[in-house]
Amino acid sequence: MNKKIEKVSGTIAALATARGASGIAVTRVSGLKAKEIYREITKKNPEHMIAKHTVFYGEGETRIDSGIALFFKGPDSYTGEDVIELSSHGSSAVIEMLLERIYSLGGREAEPGEFTKRAYLNDKMDLTQAEAVADLIESVSARTAAAASRSLVGEFSDRVNDTSAAVSEVRALVEATLDFSDQDLEETKHPNHLLQKTKEAKNSLKILIEQTRTGIRLRNGIVMAIVGKPNVGKSSLFNRICGSERAIVSSEAGTTRDIISENITVDGFPIRILDTAGVRDSQNQIEQEGVKRAIEASESADIVLEVIDSREWCQKNTEDKNVLILNKADLLTEKLKIEAHKAFLLSAKTGDGIDKLLDHIAGLFMDEDSCSSSITARKRHLKSIKDAYRKFCSAEKGIKGGEALDLVAQELLEAQNSLAEITGEFTTEDLLEEIFKSFCIGK
Repeated sequence: MNKKIEKVSGTIAALATARGASGIAVTRVSGLKAKEIYREITKKNPEHMIAKHTVFYGEGETRIDSGIALFFKGPDSYTGEDVIELSSHGSSAVIEMLLERIYSLGGREAEPGEFTKRAYLNDKMDLTQAEAVADLIESVSARTAAAASRSLVGEFSDRVNDTSAAVSEVRALVEATLDFSDQDLEETKHPNHLLQKTKEAKNSLKILIEQTRTGIRLRNGIVMAIVGKPNVGKSSLFNRICGSERAIVSSEAGTTRDIISENITVDGFPIRILDTAGVRDSQNQIEQEGVKRAIEASESADIVLEVIDSREWCQKNTEDKNVLILNKADLLTEKLKIEAHKAFLLSAKTGDGIDKLLDHIAGLFMDEDSCSSSITARKRHLKSIKDAYRKFCSAEKGIKGGEALDLVAQELLEAQNSLAEITGEFTTEDLLEEIFKSFCIGK
């Protein structure tokens, strides 16, 4: 399969900054006609990476605006092609006139993500780095932005390539044994050496799977549902964590009928928090539907905050993904002994104990040591790594069981190909279409 599927065509243009009135807007152009378009609009000769203050001319030398024109000569540009960036006033009328002038000179409107797609096709970045561009732009916290930046500079790609190299080393030893089995080669007469390298590669795949899972949680965030019986303080806890009176709080049981959601960040980590209806038997059809949705939310959530009135706690255990919340601590008349239980004693009314709970939730993303090395990742990455791991385990079984080495070598090659799908070295046109269609125009 070809490393690059499509060939770039045409000269593309789009607004690179956000739409709407602003002090400055940047219009980007990339392609073979970029230099010619620069000359026509500015009446100046472009110089590589030299910013020039100039008038932007329309057809017939009518004045559109004035601003800064910057030219990047390919391949020393973002896309690897000739690129110009025109910084004008951020008027929608000015931007429209600039783009119309560019289109009249042979440019066309860029497709979503086409600038970054061209950067990938022109070997300016690999596929994980291209995806990291979108992740960085869409980051909602400093942590996710830092993680996306690490992916953008190639840290995730390096980890994938290092793991692929470890698999490749095992494959090379297997193929050496296969090709020179009748010769007294140093590489082939030590089976323990092959087993050791196999163990190292397998461990590398395991670590990569965990790092990718963490990267997905950091990029996508997690869903956290608050569940429990009526009047245990679920909505009060929801409001306290959100930092606003988002949900109605009432002493009347069954106030919350539908799911209320809010996107928040906890210590820089994105979380979608859900407030659900109190779970109880009811003859009211609307409340029954609310209870049904609450149960569904708890089943699909990554974390469940199971809220109990601390005065009614009977020291029961909870499910693995559940965090037991003993609320209304401010109403207790005697101290509870909870050391042996996975529970948090707090008061949603006063806020006591909330910080400890939030620290625990942040710790579920990653430990403190891994924060500085975290990356952003996607579900497709995890699928490819799991495929590679499965194929590698099959090859390992063949090595230990004395199976035909040509079959083992083929399985190792397939494991490498699965890893190569992540960076785009081994990919399909459909995959590229799926990835870049989620980008905004101008990226």
